Amino acid sequence: MIEMSQLSLRITAEKNGNILIAAKNRGKVSIETIEFKLLMAHCWWEDLPAVDTFLNVLEATIKKTINDVYSQNGIILDYNYIANDIFADASMIEIQINELEANGEEFEVFGRFITLEGADLRGFFRKISAFRRKLDENVRIEL
Repeated sequence: MIEMSQLSLRITAEKNGNILIAAKNRGKVSIETIEFKLLMAHCWWEDLPAVDTFLNVLEATIKKTINDVYSQNGIILDYNYIANDIFADASMIEIQINELEANGEEFEVFGRFITLEGADLRGFFRKISAFRRKLDENVRIEL
């Protein structure tokens, strides 16, 4: 059995808007980059849902990063997301990674909170009625 401190995942944001995801298992390290601005431009150009696309890319990048350092049969990723409105109108989305494990071994996660904020372009009435549309969901997925 591998000690918990030997399996880790670190998520950090760079000043240029990129998100780095690094996995470590003893001496093995893998670092992957999500080019956030490029991803958002692609979503805009192709008229794709930006938040759903970002979550899919985040999940896939975490899976690839872990696969590079740890051979496994399945990864369990558990996270919550909170948005101040429906995804299309939200100006703030927070993602919290609750649990990450592979083959029953838990990864220590650094940078488990990801907050995406933008300009709030909703009108006055949309803002004051947003509590009805606020999202607070849990996702538990096997990658």
